[in-house]
Amino acid sequence: MLVAAIALPGAAASASPAAPPALVCKLPRGNAGLLPPTARHGIIGHLRQYPAVALATRSQRASAQRVLDQLVAAADAGNWRNVRAAARAGYRTRTRPRQPGDERIFFFHAEREEEPRGRSIFDFTRPKALIYANAPGRVLVLVGAMWSTRDGEVGPTPAGPILRWHSHVVCKQGRKRGLKPPASGICPPGSRLTQGASEMLHVWFTKDLRGAFAISAPRPELCRDGYLPRDSCRRR
Repeated sequence: MLVAAIALPGAAASASPAAPPALVCKLPRGNAGLLPPTARHGIIGHLRQYPAVALATRSQRASAQRVLDQLVAAADAGNWRNVRAAARAGYRTRTRPRQPGDERIFFFHAEREEEPRGRSIFDFTRPKALIYANAPGRVLVLVGAMWSTRDGEVGPTPAGPILRWHSHVVCKQGRKRGLKPPASGICPPGSRLTQGASEMLHVWFTKDLRGAFAISAPRPELCRDGYLPRDSCRRR
């Protein structure tokens, strides 16, 4: 099921300047704003953080394990944990300067330019982005990878409910790439609030399928498996 998110016609005119435009989101009733665990596509905030691994068949679990194993093998072969090697492979690994006193951990997406695709969207040797944990005073640590579809394309789900594709609500202007809406939820003039036309998939380097196929960074599992600084894990 794909969640539809569109700006209501006339919503911007009827809303006060400080109010964000209304959105239409098709969600089951009584589901606390979340899609059912069987959903394989949806807006990021409507999908459950962790997949329902128990609902997958044995074949689907095996497929998910192959995805994870092949990604780990590709990361080892490409030496992606070394940021310089990732940069040589075409990934943009330069991060923004950290503000003084900012102790947060960011999950930095080092993207590469769009390239011709082969038969499968899952080219494990060339994810769309490598994801690094960016912690203060620490080198970037590879924690995951991301794939994305082209606009209007639906991501394949060979691992059933384990492998889920998410989209974002963005400010979109013409054919330009959608941008994250400002905190007010009101898009800049000339753009509109809508569901992004592409879907994304995250896969994390955790030791279990539940954590590996989380929608957003699975901090408890990344702490457990030693990817995040111990002091930050204790604070949480």
